[in-house]
Amino acid sequence: MESFKMDRSVVQILKKGEEEPSWKFWLTQTPEQRISAVEFLRKQYAGTEQRLQRVYTIVKPPRD
Repeated sequence: MESFKMDRSVVQILKKGEEEPSWKFWLTQTPEQRISAVEFLRKQYAGTEQRLQRVYTIVKPPRD
């Protein structure tokens, strides 16, 4: 898996509204880089999610 690190040489501090939309950044990336980033985020999310176990109980009403 590819490791992502921040390149601090290109970080800029901007006021709200001055930044470019994030989709413009992603248009400059190759399809492989985009898929790799999505996969990275998916693995982070999947690893933190606690799921409940499913327990099924069939209850039959008593016959009179």
